[in-house]
Formats: sequence, C-alpha cells, structure tokens
Amino acid sequence: MRGSRLRQSQVEQQIRDLEARLVREQDRVPAQVVHDWVERARARFARARVLTFVPILVERAVRAEFRAVAPGASSGERLAVWARRTARDILAVELPRRWAHTQGVAERAEEVARVLPSDEADVLVASAWLHDIGYASALNVLGFHQLDGARFLAEHGVPRRVCALVAHHAGAAAVAELVGLGPRLAEFDDEQGPVRDALWYADMTTGPDGARVSFAERMAELRGRRGPEDPVVRALAVNGAERAAAVRRTEQLLSRYAVPA
Repeated sequence: MRGSRLRQSQVEQQIRDLEARLVREQDRVPAQVVHDWVERARARFARARVLTFVPILVERAVRAEFRAVAPGASSGERLAVWARRTARDILAVELPRRWAHTQGVAERAEEVARVLPSDEADVLVASAWLHDIGYASALNVLGFHQLDGARFLAEHGVPRRVCALVAHHAGAAAVAELVGLGPRLAEFDDEQGPVRDALWYADMTTGPDGARVSFAERMAELRGRRGPEDPVVRALAVNGAERAAAVRRTEQLLSRYAVPA
C-alpha cells in the first residue's frame, strides 16, 4: 500500500511538472486552459494499468489539444494547409496506416476540388484531411470516431461546417442510431450537396493503406475486416444505397469536367 501511494505521489508530481513545462513552452493558450486540458486528460487515464504511463498519455493528449487550435482569420493560413499538418501530427506516429488512408482520401478530394469553387474546395480538402482524426487515442472519448473528431474540432475553433462534414462522413447517422449516439450526432447538421458527396466518395474509394479502389472493393474490404456484427457493417443495410449514390453523383460531376474518376 505504501509503495502504491509513493508511486501515485511521484506520478502526481510528474503531471504537475509537465503542466508547468507545457505552459512555459507556448503562449497561445492561457495557463488555466492548459490546466483544464491536463485535468481532463488525467481523468481519462485514471484507470491505466501502469501508473508510470499516465504522464506520457496525458502529455500526448494535451499536445494534441495544442495542435488542434485552429488558425485565426488574421493568420493568413489556408484551412486545408492547417488541416493537413494537424492530421499528420495526430495520426502519423500513433496510427500510420490510418495516416496512409487519410493521405489517399485527401488526394482524391483534391482531384474533386478542382471542379468546385475555391471556398468549397478548401472546405472539402480540409474535411478530407481531418475526417479520421477521431481514431486517435487522445481524442477517443465516445468511441465513435466521426463524432469524437467533430467534437474535438468544434472545441478548437474549426469552422462548424467542417466539423459537421467530419461528423457525418461515411453514413455516420445510421451507425450512430445503432450505438445510441443519434442525438449526439444530430448536434451537427448533415448537409446535402456536392461537398458532402465528394468527401464520402474520397473516403469510399480509398483503401485502408491509401490505395485507390472501387466502391465495391471498398465495401467488400470493410465487411471482411469488420465482420457482420460490427455496427458499421450492420448499418450498410440502411446507408449502403446512400453511400453508393454519393459516389455515383461525384463520378458524374467529374465526368462533366473530363476528370478521371
């Protein structure tokens, strides 16, 4: 018991030292906000099996918070550029395969973006870079990556439209209903239109490793990887036709401008 209390005391001091260091390192976020982020991360990892890992997990989570502070309007940085850097920082080390998929999705989105107005193009490409950040452990709160990613982005000043596109990508509404998160997802509007279609298209014609695949190949891969009892697979009975329609409409859009699908 005494040894356990000693370890807890040591971890507590490490976390306090970590907080002080994080405050010193940057000046974009007030010290009280840093403290709140540290405490929130600490609460999430309170039941970690190995106490010595807790400060590492807390630091990873708080640094993700720093990285996701969106650029201000006066910074001059395009949202899509910021989104790429943020997605890379969150995914590349912890989830390299997910990062490879994300790069492939963004490449597809950039192709569709060429036939969209510039403001719509930036929204689409930014959403493509950010669509899967909710898989990262530092962001995983509800266990539903679309919603975890969207809520994280909303907390950090990302335009609401991008948050909503991330929240609803790939037929998220049908899955949310199956797992009891429908009301939470409904906090974000599900827009209908070419940008939403294009994000779904980019995601559903890119394999897990970033390779280009057909929609049929992607759905077959998804079923095989997740299994019949997974909510994402079960939801295909509801959203499968909607997914296919989004892909078809985007392919038709590209064909009108002679862009290979």
